[in-house]
Amino acid sequence: MALVTPSPSPPPWGFSDGQLEALKWIAVGFMFLDHIGRLLLGYSTHSWVFAASRVAFPLFAIILALNLARGGDRAARAARTARRLGLWCVIAIAPSVWARGSPELVNVLGTLALGSALCWALASRGALALRVGVTLAATAAGHFVEFGIAGVLLIPAVFMWAGAGRAEAGLLALLLLGVTAWFNAVFGGVPAFLGTLACIPIAWALRQLPLRMPRAQLAFYVLYPLHLAVIGALKAA
Repeated sequence: MALVTPSPSPPPWGFSDGQLEALKWIAVGFMFLDHIGRLLLGYSTHSWVFAASRVAFPLFAIILALNLARGGDRAARAARTARRLGLWCVIAIAPSVWARGSPELVNVLGTLALGSALCWALASRGALALRVGVTLAATAAGHFVEFGIAGVLLIPAVFMWAGAGRAEAGLLALLLLGVTAWFNAVFGGVPAFLGTLACIPIAWALRQLPLRMPRAQLAFYVLYPLHLAVIGALKAA
């Protein structure tokens, strides 16, 4: 899958398309570890499964932000991505509730969609009132999605850091990553905190490798609700 529509412009920070693709599938693997381990096999939030899988979301946030920060029309790219993620978030709601066993926070696709909407508000030259309205609405909606407001804001912070080289955005991104790690630590302790921060060395390590991988356009969008539906069906059986 591609979190955004492919662009001829290279990603920022010296990443290649193949490196980001590989990083994405590593994140998918950790996400599957979390969902299968906790939702299906019953591992607790104090297990190694929870701690290790905490790296998935920050990796997704970084990949999404770097793709949105490519050269070209960033506002149009962010708007397309927000709409696509929002659509698949809605599709995944029922499988997500089925797999979890009860209604909880809206799935992570909602987090990524809201973060993309904020990137649009930052990159767009449209009416100020509309941009402010989207910013306020997306931030408020962050209360109801996985990883909360900090997770939503992490995406535009990395977007501004990578796309505009804003040092203050970099400091904000690191702060929000720390808040996300602390949030995970509330449930999983120090191992979960460190598992969240592991996104930094993992991303750095992959950036050093000469990786080439084709971008699978829709795989993630289909796999996300599908694997949750399979987990829900297995639990029901």
